[in-house]
Amino acid sequence: MKSLTTILTVIGSLALGILSLSACANQTETSKTSQAYQSPGKPGANVSINYRVSKERVAVGEAVQIHLSAENNKQDVIARLQTSDKLLMTNNKELTFKASPLKQQPAEQVITVIPQSEGIHLVTIFAKELSVAYEKPIAIQIVAGDKPVGEYLEINGTLEQQEDGETVISMPAEEK
Repeated sequence: MKSLTTILTVIGSLALGILSLSACANQTETSKTSQAYQSPGKPGANVSINYRVSKERVAVGEAVQIHLSAENNKQDVIARLQTSDKLLMTNNKELTFKASPLKQQPAEQVITVIPQSEGIHLVTIFAKELSVAYEKPIAIQIVAGDKPVGEYLEINGTLEQQEDGETVISMPAEEK
């Protein structure tokens, strides 16, 4: 009885040893044949929207036309429009561009915006194909007023040189 138990134990140990060796051999083979994984990165909508602004600089209250066209899109494209606070838009906030074959001239849509104050205003287009969940943002800048663009930019901090030679930017902060 004791010899039968010993024989079964030896056979079991040999079987486990053979199984573990074959598993290691298989793992080595698969690691040799597998390729390195490369992340595809952030998803991005493969959408192309072209724009043309009627005037680069305008006066406050003057209307600006923005001509939009979508080219070489395989599917219909939805464009959601958003403006900065002091920029009025006279059109719908959503546009649809039909898919266009390569040879066909794309249909153009015109939106009109009117700046209500001096400064730099933005029209942001969030474009996406119907079958895709993520959008591609496109920003269009409208400058209202006669001042140089640099005067309209907000200064967020001050650049200071410390005694030890390091450069520090001090940023404004608000307590709430």
